[in-house]
Amino acid sequence: MSRQQEFDFGIPIPPLQPKRPDRVFFALFLQAKDRAAFLSMQRHLCDLNGLTGSLLLKERFHVSQQHVGDYKRLRPKIEFAATRAGRLVEMPAFEVTFRHAVSFPGRPAAKGRPPSRPFVLLADDGPVCELSRRIGIAMKANGLRSADHFVPHMTLAYDEKFVARQPIDPIGFVATEFVLIHSLRGLTI
Repeated sequence: MSRQQEFDFGIPIPPLQPKRPDRVFFALFLQAKDRAAFLSMQRHLCDLNGLTGSLLLKERFHVSQQHVGDYKRLRPKIEFAATRAGRLVEMPAFEVTFRHAVSFPGRPAAKGRPPSRPFVLLADDGPVCELSRRIGIAMKANGLRSADHFVPHMTLAYDEKFVARQPIDPIGFVATEFVLIHSLRGLTI
């Protein structure tokens, strides 16, 4: 008995279907006036390091503050608790400055898929870390878990290649507000 040959019809590998598609997190987003500078930095650093993977859209540039959770279906009580926690936190506007770029380990290669490593800008410690800490305290006060460890960063791209930590020309933005995000994983929504 002969085996059927396999053909590549150019059909892309289907996206991963997460078991918990609803992701909720707090983040700082760039204002529209700041996006062009970060887009230019993204292109420059990706070209410089030979990254050809998936680039984040400038509208999605953000600094995550606290991860609320990933859920099979977001329940109203989680949304209520997270919203309430966010309302408890206030800080004056502050500068977020990035001075290094690096790849994080990311998702390893599996099931015929290559590794996917986030390529990020690393922010200086300071007020951005204090905001994360305050949000975490408010989350715990509202029955949610929070992360105690926080590495302030902004993801620029995902690529197979690992890039070692490197200094960059400083770039920054003024954080005036943080937001609660409900993201549908794998759908860029």
